[in-house]
Amino acid sequence: MEATARSTFVSLDPDHGHWAAYAELWRASTARCPFQAPAILRWHGQTTSDATRLFALRDERGLRAAVVLRQNASGGLSFLSDLKTDVNRFLFHHEADEPTKRAFFDGLFRTVVAEGLALTLNSQPGDHPDTLLLLAGAKEAGLHTTVVENSACPVVEAATPGYLFDHVNGLRELRYRVNKLRNQQNAVFEVFTDEAQLDAWTEDFQNTHVRRWSGTATPSSFQDPARRAFVTGCLRAWAADGLLTRFSVRTAEGRIGFVIGLRAPDTLIHHSTTYDPAHAKSSPGKALIHVIAGWMHDNGLRILDFGDGREAYKFTVATGERPLHRIFIARRGDLRFIASSEMVRIVRGNRFLHGVYQRHVKRRRTA
Repeated sequence: MEATARSTFVSLDPDHGHWAAYAELWRASTARCPFQAPAILRWHGQTTSDATRLFALRDERGLRAAVVLRQNASGGLSFLSDLKTDVNRFLFHHEADEPTKRAFFDGLFRTVVAEGLALTLNSQPGDHPDTLLLLAGAKEAGLHTTVVENSACPVVEAATPGYLFDHVNGLRELRYRVNKLRNQQNAVFEVFTDEAQLDAWTEDFQNTHVRRWSGTATPSSFQDPARRAFVTGCLRAWAADGLLTRFSVRTAEGRIGFVIGLRAPDTLIHHSTTYDPAHAKSSPGKALIHVIAGWMHDNGLRILDFGDGREAYKFTVATGERPLHRIFIARRGDLRFIASSEMVRIVRGNRFLHGVYQRHVKRRRTA
């Protein structure tokens, strides 16, 4: 408690020598979430035109809590990691207690009020205690909050790596897909845990992604050279922090299936995947799930997190899901922001309206 009382909340500039302190805090955090890792956030900061701000709670021992946000021209704040994420986390030292976390949120909210800002916090883990503290702190600060149940991360969570592998290996279809690829196509299953062949592998992934989504209502963003360069930079950043593991299926024709995996404590995040549509009947993506489970067993990981989205293939394996919320926080006098956030909540909660948005409005905005 004394350390918390001596702590001070500060808004720092991540471009002026504060990344070293942030990196030290990330390494000392419990989650060590790859989406808030130092190298990836530095890369995001280089690619966005928005101003970036590091909000932190510090005492004589250094940073105890932090978050890197980007501020747009209209005064809105959102996670910098929104640029490439499944989930967004606030960063807390593993020794941080509840009063420390409350002090951090209180400082953030005081800044929101003093500077007339608003928060749009996407991909927040809805069932996490830190999210409950965030919402309680916003209420105590007299701020308006809108919470939207936005998505979920399907997961397989087991008591041990052995139990996780037994669960996945027990799924006959996955074993069948692996054996069929090996026996009929002489497939080789690749695992890369470093930067070996990174650029060539990433180019294969992106080209395959373009083929996979060609002719559909949602063509691949990798048709854009800028998007290719951005994602390549992301993979290099995760590799630099030792968080990237890449899985692929290779036949005589080349690589036909891919998974980009990110490591966290006890966890592998199944972040991005694609496959060659010419080999759709072979289901290389499902075969790779079995390969991933074996690799996790060998490397002591017991949680397979399928990342944001409720795609059907994930529930072939998943034993549960973690809800993701979108949280809007603003001063009660910010009527335009409040009306906009309430509209999002209404549309998201209505199946018909959300379908119209997905089919028409969102598609037009992202085309």
